[in-house]
Amino acid sequence: MFFLSRVMEYDMIFCMDTTVQAKPCGLSEFHLKIIAYTCMFIDHVGAFIIWPYTNANLETMGYQMMHRMDVLYNFCRIMGRIAFPLFCFMLVEGIFHTKNKWRYLARLVIFAGLSDIPFDLANELANNPFEPASAFRPFSYAQQSVMITLAIGLLMLILMEKIRHSGIPVVLRELLMYVPVAAAATLAYFVNCDYDFKGILMIAGLYLMYPLLRIDRTAYALGGGVLFFWEWMNRPSRVTSSLALIPLLFYNGEKGKSAKWFFYFFYPAHLLLLYGIAYWLLFT
Repeated sequence: MFFLSRVMEYDMIFCMDTTVQAKPCGLSEFHLKIIAYTCMFIDHVGAFIIWPYTNANLETMGYQMMHRMDVLYNFCRIMGRIAFPLFCFMLVEGIFHTKNKWRYLARLVIFAGLSDIPFDLANELANNPFEPASAFRPFSYAQQSVMITLAIGLLMLILMEKIRHSGIPVVLRELLMYVPVAAAATLAYFVNCDYDFKGILMIAGLYLMYPLLRIDRTAYALGGGVLFFWEWMNRPSRVTSSLALIPLLFYNGEKGKSAKWFFYFFYPAHLLLLYGIAYWLLFT
């Protein structure tokens, strides 16, 4: 009975108005996107330019230069760990505030498709800097971009919302909520998208914790940080993944400036740009 009462209490909180209490000042969703996309860009500079360039020039680099490049690469990847947790949060935020969730999913799928070739080109070149032919491999199944992860995650959230608002008895409903999670995690694992099943579980975790954001945003940020502990278990320097949700302490719950299409187009565009720079550095 205690378990049932706790589930019903939590379900009531979840079904309340999920709008974050706005503050007169602070960070809007637009600001969170700027932070996330900036960190992602820095991360990709490290992964798609510094990494292949360093590997291709190891024999000619002096020790000091090699050390500097290694420090710069690690700095880029450490900063990059901030991006994904924020993307996950904004996806969860979107499921509660987007009027047409299926249209939202369609946009993600379309831009995931547009990003596939630029991502494959940049990724193949980064992994094979000694092989000129790798610069022209536009299709690869070795790894899929984070846009695929987010699209799968959004589909999962839509199905979870459908289940939550169904007329199914509360306990059964709470159990069925985990069916889309298991299905999405399995799909992410087999298509080998960025962050694979772990990314899906992170999105689900932030969604299930969402009522806590209205009650105590500090606890929500800390709880979200715990979810991402696996990122730095083997590499303590990447603890930034667990610190990524600190900006939520200053989040005012407002949308801010509307630059939706800019952010959508930025992802494939920046991959093409970095691919072009890497190609120029390696083969010209």
